[in-house]
Amino acid sequence: MRSFALTGWFCGGLLSFAAFGAGCSLSGTGGADSRIVSGEDCVPSDDEGGAPAPSFPGSGMSGAGDSITADLDPLSCGASARGVPVDGTAQVDCYYTNSNPTTPMAFVERVVEIAESEELVHVRLTLNPAFVDNTYGETAIGWGGGEEPASPQPGGPKPGDGPKPKGHGGHTFKDLVGSDKAQFQLTDGKGELVLDFYVDYLSADEASPSGYASLGVLGGDGKMLLGDAGAVVAATTSLDRDLNACGYGGYLEDSPETDENYTPNSETPNWDYRVVYDVWVSASAFGAAGFGDATISYVHASPSKYPSDTVTVTPGPCPTPTCEGDDPPAGGGGGSDAGEDPGEGGECKESGGECTASTDCCSDSDVCVSGVCKPIFIPQ
Repeated sequence: MRSFALTGWFCGGLLSFAAFGAGCSLSGTGGADSRIVSGEDCVPSDDEGGAPAPSFPGSGMSGAGDSITADLDPLSCGASARGVPVDGTAQVDCYYTNSNPTTPMAFVERVVEIAESEELVHVRLTLNPAFVDNTYGETAIGWGGGEEPASPQPGGPKPGDGPKPKGHGGHTFKDLVGSDKAQFQLTDGKGELVLDFYVDYLSADEASPSGYASLGVLGGDGKMLLGDAGAVVAATTSLDRDLNACGYGGYLEDSPETDENYTPNSETPNWDYRVVYDVWVSASAFGAAGFGDATISYVHASPSKYPSDTVTVTPGPCPTPTCEGDDPPAGGGGGSDAGEDPGEGGECKESGGECTASTDCCSDSDVCVSGVCKPIFIPQ
């Protein structure tokens, strides 16, 4: 995998919110109740404004929670002004589980950037901290430890309902070094699949300051499933940046102490408690058709705070953040109340039942395959 040094580029910060439209924003370090939040101040949207780029709480003070148009150098701690986003190319989709069409489990941002005269497609996946986070050891937040599992809820548990202990003994640093990864599928302008790969979250790496780093698509749990690995210019993750770029490499047993709101620790103010994957791909990989889209079909963490470590997700518009006192944001993926059972007639289908879409299936671990709800299969 090639690396690139982004130095001396003009700041593209003026594009940060213009690409997504004006909107109401909330503090990115606010309550960890799975709200989509963004920005520093709460400003009501105007009639023509759209939602700002989303974020989840826990991004710290480095700017890592800023929109993808603020750019993020693979070697930087948080946001940096070292890339030039191409105006009008930013996109964002939120991803929802089968049982919860209103609270996003993750969101995917993508934008075309210019770095060292090369056109790159920058894709970022951010997971809901209610599913998995960068807290571990004695300071883990919401992992339960030895508590008894919570009682099942109608429609299945949802991010934001609080911890769902599974009896796995909490969350450790080694858990994040283990099998955690994210799969990205990138298509060209004609909708043809061009690149399909896993990005490694964190692995042992003697060359890094902390001894651990993301090994991208060619090491650890990273792997190319389709396409040329040389097209992937760079890849990194939030925990890689925490330990190396931010200089917090001593936190290999317990994460920096925080609270349920993921309030930044004064000793490690730039620690990003969210699980985030960033990847940069050469735009030339998509040929004359150009870049089309970047998508995911599931989220995975081993372990997760959810009853299942792998959860099927489907894309939809992101809910608009609301100001204090306003009504809650509308559902982003269809449906109404969080946890409303999907499926025709309001009845979801158990595993083995007939379906027309994954949202017809009751289990968040099921995907609709050939008209039948089946547990999702992740190629190794």
